[in-house]
Amino acid sequence: MDESTPLTSNLSLSTLAVTKLNKGVRSFRSSNQSFSLRERQRALREAGVGQAAHLCRDAVLGYQDAPYDGSYDPYSGENQHQNLRNEISVFCGRLVVILRGFALVANWTLFLLAIFEPPYWCREGDNKNYGDCKETFDLRGTTADGEQDRQLYPNSGSFMLTMSQSTLIELSCVGFNFFYILLKFADDGFIPRLLFFPGYKRLTHLSQIILIACITAGNMVKNTIFNPFFRMLLLGTYLRKFQREFRTFVKMIPRILNVLAILAVITIFYAWFGVVMFYDSPQSRIAFPSLSEGIWTLWICVTTANYPDVMMPSYNEHRFMALYFVSYMLFSFFYLMNLVLAVAVNSYDESISDRRKHREQLSRELLTKAFELLDHEKKNEISRNTVMNVMVILNQDIPEISKLSHDERSIFFAMLDKDGSSTINLDEFLLFGKVLLLDLHAQSEYATFVEINLPKIYNSKCYQRLCNIVQSNNFESMVDFILILNAVIIAIQDYPILSGQDVTEDPKYNDGYIDTVWESIETLFTILYLVEAMLKIMVNGWKKYSESGRNLFDFVITVVAAIASAYVYYPNSYSNSNLIKFIVMARVLRLGRVLFTIDAFRMIGAISLDIIPAAASVFTVLLFIAYFFSWLGMMIFGGLITRDPRDPTAFKLLEAKDFVANEYWANNFNDMISGLNVLFNLLVVNNWTECEIGFEVVTDRKWIVRFFFFSFHVLGVIGISNVITSFIINAFFQQMKTIEQRKGWEESIEGEAIIKGPEAFFDTSMVTGTETGVKTMYIARIRPRHLDVETDERAELRDLFTRTSTCDESS
Repeated sequence: MDESTPLTSNLSLSTLAVTKLNKGVRSFRSSNQSFSLRERQRALREAGVGQAAHLCRDAVLGYQDAPYDGSYDPYSGENQHQNLRNEISVFCGRLVVILRGFALVANWTLFLLAIFEPPYWCREGDNKNYGDCKETFDLRGTTADGEQDRQLYPNSGSFMLTMSQSTLIELSCVGFNFFYILLKFADDGFIPRLLFFPGYKRLTHLSQIILIACITAGNMVKNTIFNPFFRMLLLGTYLRKFQREFRTFVKMIPRILNVLAILAVITIFYAWFGVVMFYDSPQSRIAFPSLSEGIWTLWICVTTANYPDVMMPSYNEHRFMALYFVSYMLFSFFYLMNLVLAVAVNSYDESISDRRKHREQLSRELLTKAFELLDHEKKNEISRNTVMNVMVILNQDIPEISKLSHDERSIFFAMLDKDGSSTINLDEFLLFGKVLLLDLHAQSEYATFVEINLPKIYNSKCYQRLCNIVQSNNFESMVDFILILNAVIIAIQDYPILSGQDVTEDPKYNDGYIDTVWESIETLFTILYLVEAMLKIMVNGWKKYSESGRNLFDFVITVVAAIASAYVYYPNSYSNSNLIKFIVMARVLRLGRVLFTIDAFRMIGAISLDIIPAAASVFTVLLFIAYFFSWLGMMIFGGLITRDPRDPTAFKLLEAKDFVANEYWANNFNDMISGLNVLFNLLVVNNWTECEIGFEVVTDRKWIVRFFFFSFHVLGVIGISNVITSFIINAFFQQMKTIEQRKGWEESIEGEAIIKGPEAFFDTSMVTGTETGVKTMYIARIRPRHLDVETDERAELRDLFTRTSTCDESS
């Protein structure tokens, strides 16, 4: 919520703050009491409530691992044994959700283990802890090309675990995975048929068990070369959004291959023509000695890594030779590569559309089934008590749904009961999924410390004047001015260094005292920023202040700068003021807020903040592909990039003139981090051939090296990079519409709520014509469970707060 946006209310917080706080305490106690076992048992006496609650959960989450008959029903049973199994199922089901985060941590630990464990290629050796890895990676000395005190086997220095430590961590995480599967088995009532129910559950659980078995077997036989690959796949089985994006990528592949097939035909034709045209010329010897080499040369042209260098020998002799290369680049790079992007964007748009339709259809089907389970008399209506029972089970047995207080349940029912009849029909019940996406906050939660504890001061004219000043645009403009002034002073202080001058630092700057002009100015700015933060927190309250990402960034930088200043200037052994200087330079990043006063920059910033979290799953696909190729590269090329004069390979590497001239020693696959760096360089594309030629020279297997680099370029650069571009294009336009809607005018929904941006402000005493028994002001926001960036929060809120005509007429 913007700091400049006051909480819209018909009631005065200043006069009712204490009363509402007491009501909040009573509501909290009421909420705790609602989670009692007695209430759950009472709710489950009504047939169908348990099943309906789980169907509602799936409708909210937007996916269903299996139909309800593919999962154990813990709400049936007539004997003591069956009831015990039901209780175990419910308990383990809760644990499955609660421990899901720990399962992700365990699997990300397995995934990252390859970075910190000794690479497999150097594990053979007498040292039981590291094999030959530590000795090899620690080698320094004179290199094959005569440089002194250099790493002889260039590496990132990331591995820090012994082989036994790596094995212990691996088996511990695998053991937790096995325990987690056992919990799922218990959740399914210890029935194998349900654990491996055909479809997503069977594929996921069977894959997890097989991968766990493979990793364990590798440790038992002391051959773990494939374990990093198995760990990557195991992590993938837990990442649902990654799976969704990977399926989207796989669906794109046939269409992209159609375009690449055209590119292949054109490349072969041009290479054939080039070999014949440049025969017995310098151009032929350099780039077109044979058809295969000509194809490789032109492929490098497509990646732009050798253009225009490749055409210069012939172009220097005959200018018209440029027609050959220019025409090829027009067809391949400018047309076909952009056609690949167009295909990817179109495919991604179709995928997003299919997801939306599937989610809406699934939600409707699940909620219809839930309604039919609850409509016992088939009158197309269910009672308030029935809906409340469903919410009790959502509270008790389904951790995926946020806990609902008694007040919130009353509000949610009122939103569903749009005709004020105290019963819910099917059309109203279909909104249940949207209602459960609401995030409600009582307006009293935004009451400040002064407002609650010092009401006289709060209501005083001086304090209200202070509040108006702090919440005004002029205050923000003053802060912006101070930031600009701070940046100018920092620039003046650093000008000698920035201009390349030799600078002798004043020894007083590191004596631990504030005895220079620059130190005094830096301290003054730190105090000003502290005062700014304290004023905003005091006036707006921590809850409202912390809802702004910009405020949190400012707060962290300010507090860290204050702590650093206190640490440096308080008498102790540390007195280097450069620590403060680095933090003060980070403070300059706050100047970005000045840019966001411009509408265009503000929109781009808001869109980026919405897109970046949703883009994580797409980038995870790229990470997995890079991880796989880095692991594969270590298997094939590990240890081959060396500068050790005792190894003949080091002298052979010197034949790769471009590799040596660019000092690409660290571009290798000696460890996981180094391999990932090579692959990132390939994504950037520029100069990748200078790196690739080094591997050609040391392996004597030119076409294996070329196929490796070609494969990653096709999958990573042409494939996933275009998927990422497609995602950003799609998400940008979707979010641009949403941002425009958030900027809309203040909208009143027939006296029910005032919608401003993505929030609705409403009086809960009566919602859509139904009395709730709750008398306070609330703020509602939509919190989608999915990360498809297409939710129109304003439209959703408008839909939820609009009464039906029946209610209007009765009113």
